[in-house]
Amino acid sequence: MGFEAIDITRYYPRQSDLFLFDTSIWMYLFCPLGNYRVYEQRSFSSFLEKARSSRSSIIMSSLVLSEFANAYLRLDFALWMKTENLKGAQYKRDFVGTDRYKKTLQLLIPTLKKIIGLCEKGSDNFNHLDINKILSHFQSIDFNDSYYLELSKDSNFKIVTADYDFVKYKNHGLGIITIPRG
Repeated sequence: MGFEAIDITRYYPRQSDLFLFDTSIWMYLFCPLGNYRVYEQRSFSSFLEKARSSRSSIIMSSLVLSEFANAYLRLDFALWMKTENLKGAQYKRDFVGTDRYKKTLQLLIPTLKKIIGLCEKGSDNFNHLDINKILSHFQSIDFNDSYYLELSKDSNFKIVTADYDFVKYKNHGLGIITIPRG
């Protein structure tokens, strides 16, 4: 079955394209990490601009949005633990509800709204997906990635990602738009 890794810098979106940007892309675009992997940030930002200019559809699933919100908060939790020298702190018990958490939410919520504004809300089509295929992929990649593969097949989405699980797992038959590893 195979797959095709498509170089994000060489792909030119068309109006008919339906893209599913996975969580890794939204993290590069909207999670304030300073100068973390600037080339990747610029490449994904440029691709987003090209997709919007070409009037391609960028589909947002609730699972991607949830993953983004949780990853954003978990990253801030890790930074908080480091800056406060809190070894062994627990996310829900020690972080959720703190002033730091609330300040992070004040940044996160407008970010979520901005992301939603760039996308079309999509159905997750769970009732159409073959759970056995999802569970089969799950043997090699995480559940959410496995789910995105089947959702993309079912909905004819092109996955845009920095998550190399999609490239590592070669038996899905999709084109994956990413930055090729050198």
